[in-house]
Amino acid sequence: MELNNPHLPLTPREECITMESPRRAVVLAAGRGQRLRPFTDHAPKPLLPVDGRPTLDYIFAALTQAGVQEVCLVTHYLAEKIEAYARNGHAWDLQVTTCHQTTMRGTADALKVALNFVTTACYVLAADYVLPSDYLQILKEAYVQGGTPLAVALRPLPEGESSRRSSVRFNENGRILEIVEKPAPGLASSNIGASLIYIVPPDIRRYLAKPPLSSRGEYELPTIINQMIQDGYPITGCLQAPPPEWQPPENKKP
Repeated sequence: MELNNPHLPLTPREECITMESPRRAVVLAAGRGQRLRPFTDHAPKPLLPVDGRPTLDYIFAALTQAGVQEVCLVTHYLAEKIEAYARNGHAWDLQVTTCHQTTMRGTADALKVALNFVTTACYVLAADYVLPSDYLQILKEAYVQGGTPLAVALRPLPEGESSRRSSVRFNENGRILEIVEKPAPGLASSNIGASLIYIVPPDIRRYLAKPPLSSRGEYELPTIINQMIQDGYPITGCLQAPPPEWQPPENKKP
C-alpha cells in the first residue's frame, strides 16, 4: 500500500454502484480533551489554535473544498464557545447547526444525537484533526470511485502505535473486515489504522437506534461500522498520510 496511490480497491467492481458526493457532515466536537489539560481547561479542543487558526477552521475549510453545504456540530464541553465560533458559517459557505450531547457516552451516542440530520450520505468526523484542505476531497473521490455505501480514512501506523489507536483487519483480497479499537499490544491485525473520519449512508440510523456497548464500555462508532460490515455493507478505505492532531506548543504554558 503506497501513500501516493491512496485509493484501496477493497470491493469488487460488480458490487459497486454510482455514489453521489455527500453534501452534509456531522462533526463530533463534544469531547473534554482530557489528555490536553490544562490547555483545554478554558478552551474546547476544536478551538485550540494551530498557526493562528482554530482546529475547527481547518475542518470547515476541508469540508467546503469537498463540496459540503450543511454541517451539524455535536457539542458538550464548553458548547457555548464552539457554537459562538461556528455561528458565522457563511465564512466557509456552510450552513452550520448544532446539537448537544447531554451525557458523554461515546462517539456512536454523539452521532445518535444528530440522527435527524443524517438523512442522506454524510461525512462523520471527529474535531480532533488539523486537516489538510484536500483531505476530505481525496476521501470523497475514493468513495465515489469505490461505489460503496461506506468509506473510511485509513492511516499507516508506526510500529507500536496500534495499541493506542486502531488496527484494520483485512481479508486476503484487501477487503476491510473489521476495525479493531486499541488492540492489545502485539495483537494488531495490520499496521493500517482507521481515523475517526467516515462517509456513512442514512441506513446507519437504524443501527444507532440501539447501539451495543463496546468492549471498552462505551457506545463507539467503529462498533456500529463493524456491525454494518458484518451485515454485508461493503466499505472503501482511503489510505493517506495521517492528519496531524493538536499538540501543545513547546515550552509554552496555557
